[in-house]
Amino acid sequence: MITGLSPANQQFVTSIDNLQSQLNNAQNQLSTGLRVNQASDAPQQIGDIFQARSDLGSVNQVIQNLNYVQAQVNAGDSAIQSAVQLLQNASVLGSQGAGTNVTQSQRNALATQIQGILSQVVGLANTQANGVYIFGGDAPQTQPYQVDSASATGVDRAAPMQATQQIQDPTGITFPISQTAQDIFDKRDSTDNPAPENVFAALNNLQLALQAGDTTAIGTALDSLNTASDYLNQQAGFYGTAQNRISSAISLAQKFQVQDQTQLSSLQDTDVTSVALQLTQDTTAMNAALAAQAKRPTSTLFDYLPIVNG
Repeated sequence: MITGLSPANQQFVTSIDNLQSQLNNAQNQLSTGLRVNQASDAPQQIGDIFQARSDLGSVNQVIQNLNYVQAQVNAGDSAIQSAVQLLQNASVLGSQGAGTNVTQSQRNALATQIQGILSQVVGLANTQANGVYIFGGDAPQTQPYQVDSASATGVDRAAPMQATQQIQDPTGITFPISQTAQDIFDKRDSTDNPAPENVFAALNNLQLALQAGDTTAIGTALDSLNTASDYLNQQAGFYGTAQNRISSAISLAQKFQVQDQTQLSSLQDTDVTSVALQLTQDTTAMNAALAAQAKRPTSTLFDYLPIVNG
């Protein structure tokens, strides 16, 4: 190949090109914070980088999912605790109505308060978090219950419910995190009739017994209310266990997150101190080379030959 450059000049151009390439690479690393910006930067490490990114993405998704359901589980636990307190209030009111010195007018007033408590419990059964009905089971967009005085339980159920949702911890183990409003407040037997633990039925029966002035029925309703209250406490235990498992899973996932981030950083992040030092050195070398080249003599042998006049 024929070139118009002398060997010395060709070497100079090559050196300048190399320095410029190093400068560009250093500046790119400092601007992006990454020493591996494309596969050609570290071809032998690309597989490890992709794996580390995948691991970090997976654990980030697990944390996001856990945080999402944690809000629902916390809301569920709070709703059940509130329902337990309401049933305790109802029991006090029912006991007052069971007294022999209570007038029917007073029992009617107590019945109205029980009706209000039933409405509040229905509201708790329809608790929402993150825009969904947390006790809706596999149909979280549908309101589970509404008050219906004509019903045997005092409420109307949207449809039979089931909850199959589970959440995954960072090790891949899944566990349940929800129950349905039917499981919690509207317990039924195999023939779909209200079970003794049915919260709605216990409150409705107490209201009807107070309105009827039937002290025997009031006593029976109070027994049912106690059974329902004990059952509610058991359901609160389920949500307490779910809260603990989610908190532990989030803590473990965050540890994995730190490990994965550290691994990824070691594979691809820029060593800012060393790259900045290299940038300074390359810039100095570039300036020195250009200055030296500028001082080189540009005269040739022809410049010293005498001029012959024709």
